[in-house]
Amino acid sequence: MFRTSPRPLLALLCLLLAACMSQPPPPSPTAGAPQGPTFSPSPTPSQSPSPSPSPTPSPTGSPSPNPSPAPSPSPTPASLAEAHASTLQETLEQQLELRRIPGAAAVVTFADGSRWTGQAGLASISPRAEVDADTGFVVGSITKTFIAALVLQLDEEGVMELDAPLSRWLPDYPRARRISLRQLLNHTAGVFNHFEHPLYESLVFGRPDRDWEPQEILDEFGRPPYFAPGEGFHYSNTGFVLLGMAIEAATGEQLGDELERRFFEPLGLHETHLQAGSAEPGSAHGYLRSPNGHRHVSAGGNYRPSRSAATVAWAAGAIVSSAEDIADWAEALYSGEVLEQDSLAQLTDYLYSPHPRGTYALGTRTRVVQGARAFGHTGSLRGYMAAMWRFPEESVTVVTLSNLGRYDGNRLADALVGYALSEAADPPQPAPSPTPTSTPGSTPPGPGSPEPNPTGAASPDVPPPDPYGP
Repeated sequence: MFRTSPRPLLALLCLLLAACMSQPPPPSPTAGAPQGPTFSPSPTPSQSPSPSPSPTPSPTGSPSPNPSPAPSPSPTPASLAEAHASTLQETLEQQLELRRIPGAAAVVTFADGSRWTGQAGLASISPRAEVDADTGFVVGSITKTFIAALVLQLDEEGVMELDAPLSRWLPDYPRARRISLRQLLNHTAGVFNHFEHPLYESLVFGRPDRDWEPQEILDEFGRPPYFAPGEGFHYSNTGFVLLGMAIEAATGEQLGDELERRFFEPLGLHETHLQAGSAEPGSAHGYLRSPNGHRHVSAGGNYRPSRSAATVAWAAGAIVSSAEDIADWAEALYSGEVLEQDSLAQLTDYLYSPHPRGTYALGTRTRVVQGARAFGHTGSLRGYMAAMWRFPEESVTVVTLSNLGRYDGNRLADALVGYALSEAADPPQPAPSPTPTSTPGSTPPGPGSPEPNPTGAASPDVPPPDPYGP
């Protein structure tokens, strides 16, 4: 009988065990299969924290394997007004300091339609009150642009006629049959200017509470004419008092009511009113320079600068308004929104005036700044100065209103409008560089200047400020 040795069996068992030990590990799970934690030497942010060593530093030295995004470039200004806002505000403040103006409000409209509105200084020195966006200022002879537009509208409607004699509405006025409405509008009627009367100072400012009626103005300040109608040019506020009286006779309405119905209300000029019979509170007080600072010339109450000064100016210069309202008015008037095209052409036809510089048409002036033609008017009444200019070809507007009298209001306006005219002449590229900002006390960059040339513009046909007020 044969016996089997145990050694071959042990060898076979060893071979089987070795084969099992040498099998490869199971394959990694495929995408979409349930996964357990993966221990990687460089964990991703989505993985759960593990007690493994800190991640290997990236080549940039950042603690995060994903580098931080580069900083975004500064946003491009959304409009030209936004791009120039800080410089315009700085310029306005510098102008107030340079010219010792207590307070001012200003508007600049750029060619892209954007608008900068700024205020600086005080509406009242004592009691102290700052100028804000709604502060009203006396706009003086800018009032004449409203009167001219009203006469032209009535002419369009057949209620008045530009070349009809004044006698049709005011038959008792001397030489009324020889004077036309057109001649009153362009100051060629020869009518004496009551602001030049030798007793004007005492009659108006000596009795600040007097309420002047239009006929009283004619009676108190009547003087012989400068020349026969149509034979010269002489700026006359009395001519616009006559126009206001003729409007009331033709319409049967108060002048202030007609202005409100036709212009102030439809155009949303809610801070604008004619000082006549009543006045609105909240307007800036007027000042003149004095050796000790500023002399207050507003006489109390709501009229500016006083009841007497406002009512004696009446249709020639008694409107109070805000800078934004006057900018809206300039843009509506000279764009044809208020008048028909034929009327607008007559409003701005400066051939009607024999003035040697040809700068006056129908209740509106013209001037050239940096080669650009502007339509508008300046205005002054004791303690106030205003300028309103619209550049139709460039779609640019500038308005400045201030509560200081007896300085050239065009200088303040030109210091601001130069930025807009420069942009209109050389429009920026789609991605303009940020506008540099001046350091305090330095002259602002760009075309604006704190001290323009004495004429206030770069053209020889620029008129001086209203030489006879208001």
